[in-house]
Amino acid sequence: MSTPSSKTIQAHCNKCGGERKHDVLHHETISWEFVDEVEDTSGEFVDCGINGGTEYDMIRCCGCETIALRENKWNSESTDHRGRPEDHIQYYPPAIFRPEPRWLNQFGKMCPGNSFIEELLKEIYVALQNNLRRLAAMGIRALLEHVMIAKVGDKGTFHKNVQAFLDAGFISPTQRSFLDAVLEAGHATMHRAYEPTKDDLVTLMDITEATIESAYLHEQRVQRLKGRIPPRKP
Repeated sequence: MSTPSSKTIQAHCNKCGGERKHDVLHHETISWEFVDEVEDTSGEFVDCGINGGTEYDMIRCCGCETIALRENKWNSESTDHRGRPEDHIQYYPPAIFRPEPRWLNQFGKMCPGNSFIEELLKEIYVALQNNLRRLAAMGIRALLEHVMIAKVGDKGTFHKNVQAFLDAGFISPTQRSFLDAVLEAGHATMHRAYEPTKDDLVTLMDITEATIESAYLHEQRVQRLKGRIPPRKP
């Protein structure tokens, strides 16, 4: 049954980032119930059933005014420690896993000829937003492999590529150990049924973004900085 609503709720906003106050523009609830007869220990038949439902809220952020759909599913078989039905909330469009780095949309202009990096990184963020964690981990591995080969050539193995990347000065010895862990996570996802957690992916993305910045963006930023620094007086 659909009903107009004037209430406000706390909900995720992709544009503002995180939980924000939202106006509920429209609310609709769909309920269901399944009842069956089962035989108890005394041989008598008793009614036994489960019930649940889905609540739909069309919401508008009170800050940026972005509109989204909030779906909340529940059923009597999925309860918390107090026996109350647990909420299973989904947003449309999906809640953003993490914001894209500010430099991403300018990457093509700053680093012409490297559109593959920008395109694949954006695809990884789509996978993250849709909770496709294994695909994201494999994409991260493929992206870092491409970055290393583009900078130092293909040395034949991941270990040799990482070593050449280190020898060329793109990463420090400490960063090399981080990179080894990221590549191993991608390998384990493909070959050992590893499913990274959300925290794992935060770590993988932190290292990946830092590696791309170090390999492609820092040098250009430093050169621009040098150009703005007035020379020393003789």
